Amino acid sequence: MAAVELRGVRKRYGEVEVVRGVDLTIADGEFLVLVGPSGCGKTTVLRMIAGLEELSEGELTIAGQDVRGVPPRDRDIAMVFQSYALYPHMTVRENLAFGLRVRKFPAEEIAARVAEVASVLELAGLLDRLPKELSGGQRQRVAMGRAMVRRPKAFLFDEPLSNLDAALRSQMRVEIKRLHRELGATMVYVTHDQVEAMTLADRIALLHQGVLQQVGRPEDLYDRPANTFVAGFIGSPAMNLLDGVLAGEPGAPAIRGPGLLVPLLPGSLPAGLEPGLRVRLGVRPNDLAIADARVASSGDGFRGNLEVLEPLGWEVHLHVRGEFGPLVARVERRDLPAPFGPGSPVRLVVDPAKVHLFDAETGKRIAADA
Repeated sequence: MAAVELRGVRKRYGEVEVVRGVDLTIADGEFLVLVGPSGCGKTTVLRMIAGLEELSEGELTIAGQDVRGVPPRDRDIAMVFQSYALYPHMTVRENLAFGLRVRKFPAEEIAARVAEVASVLELAGLLDRLPKELSGGQRQRVAMGRAMVRRPKAFLFDEPLSNLDAALRSQMRVEIKRLHRELGATMVYVTHDQVEAMTLADRIALLHQGVLQQVGRPEDLYDRPANTFVAGFIGSPAMNLLDGVLAGEPGAPAIRGPGLLVPLLPGSLPAGLEPGLRVRLGVRPNDLAIADARVASSGDGFRGNLEVLEPLGWEVHLHVRGEFGPLVARVERRDLPAPFGPGSPVRLVVDPAKVHLFDAETGKRIAADA
């Protein structure tokens, strides 16, 4: 396996720059997920690693070797696409073996590798079937197996689960995670789905408009988002971002805004911030609680009216609107007061330790240790 390094990588199509100076090191054996909205440049980065796109600027190495100008077939990487791209007239066994046959591998080695991969991916009983006789998940496993038999330096996945239904996507996420653990392979995985990113990645690289916004462990991006874009993209439901101003005394800071008053922890802000500073207040839906409910609460919080109640089994999503605008809270069903429905007044509170602050102008995180 091998490390992959990008230094100052840029990609332009004419006057349009779609990747803007990406610096990224993917460690040997790491599972890194490139995530971001459509058009952010993540697939372009993957295609440059694969050699399907040329760099406009920058450096790219695989296992310490400069691969600029090296054709895809000589980079010793394997790519799994969104479309399964299986040969419809070939059996599963023939699909798995095809790449090795093209490379003139001995028949005995081909048979051994196919048997090994079929066992890992639980395809042994399907080897004589045609692709049309397989389910979507089975076809995707064959597509992954075709990459695995080559034993490449790195695996590249381009949104491989997008064509599957929700239940099958969940199942395949578990299988891909297990596969990475068993192979110890370097894997680079592209998706627009932040749930896939959070559940699969050793580290996440989040892109927006061709620029890396933050690189880190999933919990780093969730607990300490670098800016408002990361805060709003990672997490489901998304983080609430509300306008406010810095208020209170130096020893008892707070954020005040229309319909909200939220205390902050002493010492949580950098020195020198003046009262009146415009900020963006970030609160995760699951960090909100209904005032006077089972969860202990403090402070004035957020005052508004319930617009929509979404029951999801043991939990409920509350869509609340106040002077601050719309806000979503994720609470336990047993904490709902009675009676409670659309139009009901509600006060929501948050633990000051769970509050996130961002500069209203730049969107960057504000914290004492930032």
